[in-house]
This record gives sequence, C-alpha cells and structure tokens, in this order.
Amino acid sequence: MKGFFSQRLLSILARAIPASYFAVACIAFWKNFLSTGKWTSLFWMVSEGVVVVLLVFRRPSIQVSRSPWDWLVGIAGSFLVLLVRPTGEAGAFEAAGSALQLVGAGFQLYGKVELGRSFGIVAANRGVVSTGPYRLVRHPIYLGYLVTHAGFLLSNMSARNVAIYGAAYFFQVARIFAEERILSQDGRYREYLRSVRYRLIPGLF
Repeated sequence: MKGFFSQRLLSILARAIPASYFAVACIAFWKNFLSTGKWTSLFWMVSEGVVVVLLVFRRPSIQVSRSPWDWLVGIAGSFLVLLVRPTGEAGAFEAAGSALQLVGAGFQLYGKVELGRSFGIVAANRGVVSTGPYRLVRHPIYLGYLVTHAGFLLSNMSARNVAIYGAAYFFQVARIFAEERILSQDGRYREYLRSVRYRLIPGLF
C-alpha cells in the first residue's frame, strides 16, 4: 500500500509541476508575440499549449523512474530551452530560421498527437507507441524540437542562446538514454528497438 501511494505521488508531481510551468511559458510566448509581432511565438504557444493538455489528461504511468538523475535530466532537458530569448534583430538567416521553426513545430506536434496520453517529462513507461513518426526515429518529438531550436537560433543568434541550447541538449541526450533504460524493461519496447534503429537523427544517432 505504501509503495502504491508513493508511486501515485510521483505520478502526480510528474504531471502537475511541468504542466504549470508550460502554462506560464504559453503566457510568455503570447506576450512576446504582442510585443514583437513575431508569428513564430504563436507556434511556440500552440506547441507548448498542447503539452499542457497532454500532461493534464495523460494516462497513469505503469512505471516512473525514482532516480534523481533521471528527474534532473527530464526537467533540465525540457525547461532550459525556455530560457532563450529573441535578439530583437532580424539576422541574415531570418527567413531560413523561421522556415525551420515552422517545419520543426509541425513535426513535433505530429509526434505529440501520436504519443497522446503517453506524453511525459520524467522517464517512465506510459505505454509503448510505435506508429506515425515513431516509425522514423524513437524520439520524434525531440527531433522536431531540435529542428525548431536550430531555426530559432538562426533567427536569434547570441552567445547566451548558444550556451543555453548547448546545456539543454547535454541533458536531452541523457534524458533519451534514461527513457530508453526504463522502457527497455517492457518486452514490447525491446521489440520496437529492433525495428527502429535511430534514436534522434536518422542515419546518425
């Protein structure tokens, strides 16, 4: 009984804390759109708004990692990227950056919709999904974010943004390994690993 309530508490915390933070981020993106007029801020708002909905209504976790490291990489990998800031100047790669943000936002939204109620921040088993973009790579949402972040960086190049993204993707890669370690305890996921070779970037990683 004690173990049940402990697992239940972890599941609630893993849902409520990030959902609240992403809701605040959505408000910030809306304010940024109003002040700068950058339509890409609206895409960010919609994208992270979907995260809030998925977190609130996701299905109960079969297993949630209790490792402090796994919680750290999950939280840092998700939230550090929200610390980047627009430079306020149109750079030479503004058009290319905006296009990448659009493509990346669309792809990661596709991944989120396909993952549905299995979405989460901390490494856990909330059910194995192997359809849609999950046939291409094991972590299509992260691939979509990678493309989006690359586009944002092209449009908003600064030492601060480069440093934040560098730190964020250190944790994001660690997060990938943490998630796969937990999910690999499920026979269905081990079968999925045999059919989808690449984690994040087709042909590379």
